[in-house]
Amino acid sequence: MEHLFNLLYNRTGGFILLYEFLIILSINYLGVILEKIFHLPTPGTVNGLILLFIFLSLKIVKLNSIKNVGEFFIANMIITFIPPSVKLLDVIDILKTDFFKLIFLLILTTLITMVVTALCVDFMMRGKK
Repeated sequence: MEHLFNLLYNRTGGFILLYEFLIILSINYLGVILEKIFHLPTPGTVNGLILLFIFLSLKIVKLNSIKNVGEFFIANMIITFIPPSVKLLDVIDILKTDFFKLIFLLILTTLITMVVTALCVDFMMRGKK
């Protein structure tokens, strides 16, 4: 518990990570509220990410005001993969029966993603010349 406290508390800036996290959480929650009010087809969390992008682009939210917590999330990104991994154990029987179909789909979608990414990069590079 003390390690977590030391991680959240910065001697020069106080609870800087907590403050930055609350900024991101507030923007995310605003996206959820907009989804509920306007019955948007996109999930509220996606709306929150779009709002965060807009706020950063318009400099309503300064990048420095959320930089530390962003770096913290990136450094600890592996935590986000734990719940889906545990869920795989619940559906292991389905995975066993459709294993080759799933592998085929994974390879196919990976190849499609690589081709589309390459085409986008090629298009962007032509625009810079």
